Amino acid sequence: MDPSLSTTRQTTENARSFIPFFRISTTDRLGYLLLAPAFLLFFGVLLLPSLFNIYTSFQEWVLFGDAPRFVGWDNYLEVFSDPRYLATIWRTLQFVVVTVGLQFLIGFVVALLLDRYLNELRSVQIIFLLPMMISEVAAALGWRLLLVGQYSFLNWLVGLFGFSPQVWLGPQLAFLSIIFVEVWQHTPFVILLIFAALQGVSKELVEAGKLDGAGTWATVRHIVFPLIQPAVLVVLMFRTMFALRAFGAIWTLTHGGPANRTTVLGIDIYQQAFVIFDLGVAGVLSVLLTVFSGIISILYIRFLSREALS
Repeated sequence: MDPSLSTTRQTTENARSFIPFFRISTTDRLGYLLLAPAFLLFFGVLLLPSLFNIYTSFQEWVLFGDAPRFVGWDNYLEVFSDPRYLATIWRTLQFVVVTVGLQFLIGFVVALLLDRYLNELRSVQIIFLLPMMISEVAAALGWRLLLVGQYSFLNWLVGLFGFSPQVWLGPQLAFLSIIFVEVWQHTPFVILLIFAALQGVSKELVEAGKLDGAGTWATVRHIVFPLIQPAVLVVLMFRTMFALRAFGAIWTLTHGGPANRTTVLGIDIYQQAFVIFDLGVAGVLSVLLTVFSGIISILYIRFLSREALS
């Protein structure tokens, strides 16, 4: 054999030994190649914008103004020292806690009732899920027609009970109104997932609990809920993530007003980036939203892992 050919082959094998891709079997290598477009899409759609937000958060960058200038942590200090931004963060947390809490309570009760009394009535189940099938903007436009005006449908309805007309999207009631619309729109998602989880609960266990003298509340608390707890955590995680980035319905109903009474992080990021064109502050708020989402996701995943191990 030609010594030079042998040397070249040995060099090639040594090079491949240092490259992990060549140490993967042919079948696994094909799998990674097929996954490559998805990874590229993830990098281009999610990772690059996130890195860009982090970059802009350290810049003083106003579009159509001066060139970007590195300012370090000044934008973060501005956000955490300005009462308006702190109020936005606090309002967002309130919005998330109240809406997700109400969605879970209402969804859990409705799912239990559907499972116990209306399990065979598919038409009734579909009716409960209808709000989820409407786009956020279309639903918000419909609710705007019902809420706005002295002679709106809702004011006519409360007038039947002797109450005076209300300004539902005014300073006093706007925040409660967007909470109501958010709960109405997204509670069906909770109903759907919890109802599906209830279908997997063994009816024999429930009947055995009743034979042992457990009442309805005790059965739900000690038998049903522990069995569907992983599904409940998944529901809460998804709804928390979506509530944190709420935008469409709120923007359609109030544009964050009046007087910033309904401005949450999603609205403020949009206003800073596309109305005021302050990309630096918008980047800071986007980073904060990402951090909040990440922390909450980690907490939910830890609970899920603990339940799986137990």
